Amino acid sequence: MRILFHGPGTSTYLPEIRLPNTSGLRHSVTDRLVDLKDTQSLTSNRGNLVHGEAPARIFQCNRRQSAFANLGTLHRIFGDRLRDLLPRHFDLIVLSAANFISPTRDLTRLRDALNVIGNGVPFMVLGAGMQGSHALSELHPSVQEILDIYNRRAVVFGVRGAQTEAWLHRNGFERAQALGCPSMYVFPQSIMSIDHTAAHRAGASAKILTAGYLTVRKGRHFDRGRQLARAMKGADASYVFQDEFFAYGKLIEEGGSFNDATSTGDRDALNRLLGQAAGVPLNMRNYYYFSETAAWRQVALNHDIYIGDRFHGGVAALQVGRPGIFLAQDNRVAELTDFFDLPRMTLDELEAEGIQHAIRHRVTAETVARTKATYRIRFQRFADTMKSHGVKLHSSL
Repeated sequence: MRILFHGPGTSTYLPEIRLPNTSGLRHSVTDRLVDLKDTQSLTSNRGNLVHGEAPARIFQCNRRQSAFANLGTLHRIFGDRLRDLLPRHFDLIVLSAANFISPTRDLTRLRDALNVIGNGVPFMVLGAGMQGSHALSELHPSVQEILDIYNRRAVVFGVRGAQTEAWLHRNGFERAQALGCPSMYVFPQSIMSIDHTAAHRAGASAKILTAGYLTVRKGRHFDRGRQLARAMKGADASYVFQDEFFAYGKLIEEGGSFNDATSTGDRDALNRLLGQAAGVPLNMRNYYYFSETAAWRQVALNHDIYIGDRFHGGVAALQVGRPGIFLAQDNRVAELTDFFDLPRMTLDELEAEGIQHAIRHRVTAETVARTKATYRIRFQRFADTMKSHGVKLHSSL
């Protein structure tokens, strides 16, 4: 099967030349955070890499004749010719979605591309989800139309959880089915190997990987970031950026603000800046920004546990068998953690309980066993659904 994967699964620049056997380029070596802005535009926040790459990693396909692409970009280049071009090259289109059911999203380019493609190539949608809770009428007309297209024409209209499924069903999109995020199905053996005992043994010395919204005043979700800083005070923690550092002012323009070889920011400068902004002395061991997921997983492997306010930051840890506590401050994290029965709590609860107490009482033999039991059910349903449409997985339990 030849599959076209639409989604932010790579941070490489795709070539615009029309020659076979060409490939995209990685970003150039840099020692400044500001130079990452251009490559960040390829994926938006880096958590998108974790879910965007997942279908291409796990679906069996002719890998030399399959590809990543953006349907809107292809439509801009080829126009109505796309209707005839895609069926000659691909048997299936897979759209890896995320939080597009939101009044802030305008998907006109994708809608137009899907209308041109018509029924020429079957497609499936995975991971679609709501951001907030809004009336259908509040969404941009292009998003409303895309939901209708997905409901009528997608061979699979997969959404991330029960809340999104219920909202879509109430609004007449009955074919939506909760399948979770595909990123959870890439390394099933790792999920089934998660063990809480190392984090418990480490106690106060546990190495924590965290993520969230550490930013400066007027930065997005500043209060959430400040609360995370208070919760992490005194912990042996390292922080993973997704895109929030672009609000850090002149610091990101300074030489040495980023080490491209280690994917780390200037620890001392960032601790000083963010500690002052949050009003909390910060002593993060490292600040990471990843342009590919393998490095992210290797860093996660060197920590005992993930505790953070970003779902896909936690998935990177689960993918190497590390336990996680997800800080569910909005419906996106809450919906996904509920679907997979993952430990979650609020920032208020973490700050009140403290990290050691949270690790000992939120990640236990019972909670880990419950997660694994639920995961077996979710994985099998996902695999069976894909198989029923002629798509087999490389991964298995």
